[in-house]
Order: sequence, then structure tokens, then C-alpha cells
Amino acid sequence: MKFKTTIVLVLILAMVSVGTLFANGQEETGSSAPAKPIFITMGTAGVGGMNYPTGIAMSSIWNSEIPGMKAVAIATGGSPHNIDLLRTKDADVAVCRSLEAYRASIGQDPYPEKMDWMRSLTGGLFVDVFQVVASNESGITDVSQFKGKRIVVGPVGSGGEVDARETLAAYGMTYDDLKVSFVEFSQGMDMIKDGLADAGILGVALGSSAMQELLLDNKSHLVPITDAALANLKKSNPYYIRAMIPANTYPNQPKAVPTVGTPPDIIIVRADTDADLVYKMTKALYENLPAVQAVSPLLQQFGRNLVLPDDEMLVPYHDGARRYFVEQGWLPAK
Repeated sequence: MKFKTTIVLVLILAMVSVGTLFANGQEETGSSAPAKPIFITMGTAGVGGMNYPTGIAMSSIWNSEIPGMKAVAIATGGSPHNIDLLRTKDADVAVCRSLEAYRASIGQDPYPEKMDWMRSLTGGLFVDVFQVVASNESGITDVSQFKGKRIVVGPVGSGGEVDARETLAAYGMTYDDLKVSFVEFSQGMDMIKDGLADAGILGVALGSSAMQELLLDNKSHLVPITDAALANLKKSNPYYIRAMIPANTYPNQPKAVPTVGTPPDIIIVRADTDADLVYKMTKALYENLPAVQAVSPLLQQFGRNLVLPDDEMLVPYHDGARRYFVEQGWLPAK
């Protein structure tokens, strides 16, 4: 009887020891329950532009650097569409033009209400410029000659299409004065190349490969924006600045071309997004800059130098992003 009792006690002690070792093994190897999934949808722009691969690169960084993160980048119609996706909560984060977000935040036309819930998750990504191009065959050397011509602009409501409307207005024209095609910029360039359009106001990033290809055969050229037109643009929005497309940015472009610049593009979120999450997302991007900058030479601008002071940001920093920038010494504590 004593022998049986001893056997039972030994078995119980063995089971307790194994259980303890298993529990300790879980703690030591970190094999406890995985982090709760965090699903993030990121709005970008058309698949042929730079914002889409930028969104893919950023989503990949978040997925690898933030436990439980499940971020995915989706193609959209650009900044105005992205703002609406955040408004309806069909997206959580998006690439956006600062100027477009600012317009929406103050309820400036075409936005019917003030959307002051937008916040910046980053400093600037890069400074954007207007790009106007015409076929040599069209004889166009100035935007004022667009009247009656076949002109391509971006999809209705896209950032590029907003540029087109405002550029035409600066020259005293509306779409009624032209034969307009609302198409993705890559399709618009093909139309110019194939003789189906005379010119275009194209919402593409500076140095775009699609623009490189269009100008390669020397049958099209960039069109400057005049000082008078810039002055008219600044009446509607004082944040426009004179900018240049540097010489040799594109093939067969030996001289710099005057154009219009806008405040840098940014990544936006809603103000009610969790501050700790935004902190982690901001930190992940700035601590993995090469992965973002590799998307395009233009994104070499993305980094500390475009983390602008608060009074120069058209869209305020999210509290979580600002906390990271203060920790880095890039912004002063409030």
C-alpha cells in the first residue's frame, strides 16, 4: 500500500514539474498568444503613379515593425478621394496633398463642410509641382493657347484634376473652353503620344517614368506657367509658390521650366486615431527611411528636413506623431 502511494506521489510531482517547465518555456520563448490584429487600410492614388508603390512600401514597413499590424494599400482616385475615404472610415490612413487636406479642413470649395479632423502622421514626403505638357504638332507654347484644343486632365475629383481646373482659371478659362478628357495620367500621356490629345495638365510626380517616356522621342515638350498666372493662382490660394522643373529632369529638356509648386505631400489620419498606434507608425517609417526612399528619387526628400515647424504645417501633426518628433529633438515640446 505504501509502495502504491509513493508511486502516485511521484507521478503527481512529475506532472507538476512538466507543467511548470512548459509554462516557463512559453514565457522564455515568447510563444504566448499573438498580438491582437490591427487592420489598417491605406488610400494612395492610381496604380500607375508613385503614391501607390509608396503606400505598399509603407504598409510593408508597418506590417513588419508593429506586432499584429495588418496594413494594406489600395488604389484610389487621389487626394480628394482619400479624404472622403477617411471621412467615411473606409480608410484609416492616406497619402494626401497638404493643400488639398487644408482646403477640406476649412471647408473651401469643392468641400461642403469643414473637415478639421485631419491630422498629419508624417512631415512632408516631397514638394510637388504642376506639370503641363503639349505635343510639338499642336503648336502650343503657352497655356493660353489651350482654348478649343483637346486637353487631358486627371479623373474627376483627383488632385491632378483640381490642378487643371485652377491652372485654367488662372488663364481665364474653364473646361467649357476646351475639349477635355478626364483620364488617368498614363492614359492621358498615351493620348498625347498617339495624337488623340494636344496637351495635358498632369498630376504626376516630378521625374515620373511615364513622363520620361513621353518626352523621350522629342515629339512633346513641357509648357511653362507664367508669372501672371501664378499671381492669379495665389489670389485663390496664397500657398502656391514659384517652382522650377530643373533642366534635364526629362529627356530633351535642356532648360529649366517655370511652374508652380505646392506644399509637400503628407500622410494623413483622423484625429481620433489611437495616439500610441500613430506613434508606432510614425516611428516605423522614420526608422526605415531607405525602404520608403527607394520607391522614387523624389522620395529622397522624405526625412527630418521636411518635418516642418507647427506653424508651417497646413495640417496639424497628430499627437502621436508629434510625440515621436519631440523625442527626436526635431520639434520643440509644447
